[in-house]
Amino acid sequence: MTVTCAMLPGPLGEIGALRRGACPSLATPMRTGDGLLVRLRPTAAALTAHDLLALADLARAHGNGLIEITARGNLQLRGLTDASVPHLAVGLAAAGIVPQTGVAIEVPPLAGIDPSELADAAPFADALRAALADAALVLAPKLAVVVDGGGVLSLADMVADIRLDAVAGTRGLAWRLALGGDRMTARAVALLPGEKAVDGVMTVAAALAAIGPAARGRDLDPTLLAAALGAAPVPPIPVASPVHPLGVHGIGDETVLGLAPAYGQIHADRFAALTRELVACGATEFRLAPHHALLVRGLCAETVAAAQACATRGRVWSTQDAPGRTVSVCAGSAGCASASFDTHAAADALVAEAGDLLDGSFDVHVSGCPKGCAHPAAAAVTLCGTAAGVGLVLGGRAGDGAAAILPADALRPALHRLGALLRARRADGETAGNLIDRTASDTLVSAYQGQQ
Repeated sequence: MTVTCAMLPGPLGEIGALRRGACPSLATPMRTGDGLLVRLRPTAAALTAHDLLALADLARAHGNGLIEITARGNLQLRGLTDASVPHLAVGLAAAGIVPQTGVAIEVPPLAGIDPSELADAAPFADALRAALADAALVLAPKLAVVVDGGGVLSLADMVADIRLDAVAGTRGLAWRLALGGDRMTARAVALLPGEKAVDGVMTVAAALAAIGPAARGRDLDPTLLAAALGAAPVPPIPVASPVHPLGVHGIGDETVLGLAPAYGQIHADRFAALTRELVACGATEFRLAPHHALLVRGLCAETVAAAQACATRGRVWSTQDAPGRTVSVCAGSAGCASASFDTHAAADALVAEAGDLLDGSFDVHVSGCPKGCAHPAAAAVTLCGTAAGVGLVLGGRAGDGAAAILPADALRPALHRLGALLRARRADGETAGNLIDRTASDTLVSAYQGQQ
């Protein structure tokens, strides 16, 4: 039986200041610097070449042609207008592309395909989606749920308000219900058998609805929820390092290629051309994935290299060592009225001047303004647009105080100086992250400002 909030012992948490904001959708597009933005996730996990070509046509016909794949594996179409959004909806329906609605429920992109997964998460997600629709709870617009059955491309590093993680226990498969984090940081509530997993999530959803429409997973007390569910303490679960979807993956007997448009954005013309080239290489199916990725199925060992070459020509990353993949970049001044400089050009300059240092050992964030939409958490290095120029933030968020600010046209020389400084100090085999950690902040700031 589903436990309702009225049955739970005492208050489940307190919510602070009201959190605003909703995800842009066909029904509620978001106004940006280049027009309206629509975000969508097709209900179908597998997309065909016909679907991708239709999306390219629709992006071109009703927007400015820019297509984005977000960090959570959603699609975004940019540059729409009040008049064109309804036509986009009609076009999507005509193409048979049905966007998901309701609470965002995410499963691994290869759920049901990867033989190494502990469980197929898709049926649980479908059952949960139906239960939430029937309950008609009023929940936070940005509430995120992850149902992770494991596998090569698991969602272990995906932050969510509510998580269900498959766990192999002494009594067989179980699902760990947890709140507010990724697989490692989420606070455990209960270890549930499969037949009780959906009810467990519905208990959490009811508790959130009782607090109010701004409540998130972090606002609940897992101990009280565990008591309501009659759950025993949850033992620690192993957390393997997540595999980035970029590059070539052996999934059972097949080869899957993970691609990512540079900084998550590609024009419809290039997207359509790449789709046709991938089909010529043998691609039969495409799947959206986290970290701005698109997974390509149907390739073989003999054709995957040709597919990667096609991607490289189209400014699409296809290998784990693509330096730009470690940089989080927002739309910048070309797509957002709040941004004060061209973030994509800045990211290109960073790759050109210090690409050999972008080894994945530290986070880099290029933000057009202090809101920091592309990377809300702290990063080792942040370049943030301000009214006075581009600020350098070390070990903080975009909104934190900048250690130094330069005019945007002085950024590339500053990046060159920083790159030269770090290369001169780097020990053999040392990661760039460790190098930055042991370099005094004043030294980095002086190089950025050109005072050395």
